[in-house]
Amino acid sequence: MSGSLNGTPGDQGYLVSDLVNMALRQIGVGAMGTTASPADLSDAVMHLNMMLAQWQRKRWLVPNLVDMALPSTGASVYYVGPNGDLNIPVRPDKLEAAYVRLLNGAPLSQAGDFLPTDFVASDFLDPENGLDAGVQPIDYGLEIMQSYEDYASLGLKALRSWPSYAFYNPAYPLGEFYPWPIPQPGIWEFHLVFKQPLQAGLKATDPIVLPPEYWDAIMWCLAARIAPSYGQEASPTVVSLAKAALSTIRASSTQIPTLGMPSILTPINNPFYWPGLELQKL
Repeated sequence: MSGSLNGTPGDQGYLVSDLVNMALRQIGVGAMGTTASPADLSDAVMHLNMMLAQWQRKRWLVPNLVDMALPSTGASVYYVGPNGDLNIPVRPDKLEAAYVRLLNGAPLSQAGDFLPTDFVASDFLDPENGLDAGVQPIDYGLEIMQSYEDYASLGLKALRSWPSYAFYNPAYPLGEFYPWPIPQPGIWEFHLVFKQPLQAGLKATDPIVLPPEYWDAIMWCLAARIAPSYGQEASPTVVSLAKAALSTIRASSTQIPTLGMPSILTPINNPFYWPGLELQKL
């Protein structure tokens, strides 16, 4: 059962219409015995979908990262998105991290449940990642090149060797993943880490399948967002409560990686470090 029953969320949480109606009432639409019109509800649902699309691009507003595996085929570029080499419903706007796995006899990873529109509890389940097969695959972090200009500056793009870098171009509708150097097929597996897609294309009758702390943030932020449509500014109370709700999500979702230094600046930690390099400096 979904939706509000005397104010209590159903099994899958509140419906879009529950939170939209509450948001409208915060700015006086549908309050004091009046009823929001179908046009009011339609516009508010449109605002909700646009707001979630904006939230998708902010790491601290997305409660989960996903780690998706892509076997190496020896290609120089892999396409990420619907029906791509990594077939996922929505292409990521950026990679939060990437690494490559030398399988060393381990089976290829199997993706877990990954639905195009629903953010469901099963999306948090661990996939079959090849780590329990009695073998020891070896993972190596890939340094992400931050711009196409950096990738363009590589002189020998067709170099085939041990991969160390990667560039991700967030083209639309399919993103482009460029590993470098290009590893041989069969024994390597790329792992791309990116933000779990939030719900998209919601209708009024759909449930809001997100952690409970999102309900309050959606309602107050939506109220602030739609207020100008009715010729008013969001009240200080609405703005204050929207900020407070977003701060709660920020505190629960923010993950700060440990600061690291490029391997060239810390050669002792480089797996290819050779003491003779230091002796040559003397």
